[in-house]
Amino acid sequence: MNKLPGQGGLTKKITIAKGRANRKKFARQVAIGLYHLVNQVSKKKTIEMEVASFSSFNDFHEQVLSVLSFIRYVGKPIKWTLYSDGTHTQAQINQLESNFDFLKVAEGLDWSEIESLKGLCKEELEPYEDYLIDYAKKYPLGKKLFYYLNHPIEKPTLFIDSDILFYEHANVLKLILTEKPKANGWYMPDVSWGCLDSRYKALNSEQIYQVNSGFIFANEAFKNIKESLDFFKTYNFTYEYFSEQTVYHHLLKNNSYMPLTPKTFILDSGDQFDFSYLFNPKQMAVRHYTGPVRHKMWQKNYKWHLSL
Repeated sequence: MNKLPGQGGLTKKITIAKGRANRKKFARQVAIGLYHLVNQVSKKKTIEMEVASFSSFNDFHEQVLSVLSFIRYVGKPIKWTLYSDGTHTQAQINQLESNFDFLKVAEGLDWSEIESLKGLCKEELEPYEDYLIDYAKKYPLGKKLFYYLNHPIEKPTLFIDSDILFYEHANVLKLILTEKPKANGWYMPDVSWGCLDSRYKALNSEQIYQVNSGFIFANEAFKNIKESLDFFKTYNFTYEYFSEQTVYHHLLKNNSYMPLTPKTFILDSGDQFDFSYLFNPKQMAVRHYTGPVRHKMWQKNYKWHLSL
């Protein structure tokens, strides 16, 4: 539908305001009755996989909704490790761990005090400690990169951002777990080429199915990691917004990871200025509500997302 000039901006202001109101309502519901929400969406069956996510104090309610949507549409994971950037309050941690018995908040390292990673990480990461420490001290995404690379992968493991929500077609994850022969892993592809560090793009021509680091499914531990970390060193202690994502793009391509279909694993931002949604819960497996469309997560209330 063609829009009148300025309609998109006005619509976004209205939807953002509506989103803030819905987010506040959800926050109140979480404060007084998260236990009841968990009981409403919980499936008894445990799914044989682990989940790891990374979030902050500011992402608390997005993270809670993400966990609820996972257990609503996928099931109960064996374990969920939530890596904190260090800003979560003790009250938030207590609320998460007391309501989700499979979830443990990893408060992580005190990066202000860290001078060496010897004994604190996998041996293959130790030669890159100066670079990993510098990135983690300067940017939250540096912490995410370290925690995910250092995470032990003993079972199939899903690494996700806190702004990932699951929907009805997410049961495809169960098929991924049982398919034979297994792929090394899967990832959500970006909509188009470009969201990578400029230094990588300068060395490489355009590629199809660019990696988005917000959703990575690993069937086994990452291999061929040295080449990707050697590339990470070429940043030479300077970083761009997509520097972390680029390391994963490099790593997953080297590990022959498979892209998930963008028809149901949604990164499309085409509806960011609309009141309506291009996709509804019955059409999606996952949607990543990245910065430009974060307001879309809350434009509808939590019951819409959870089909309650």
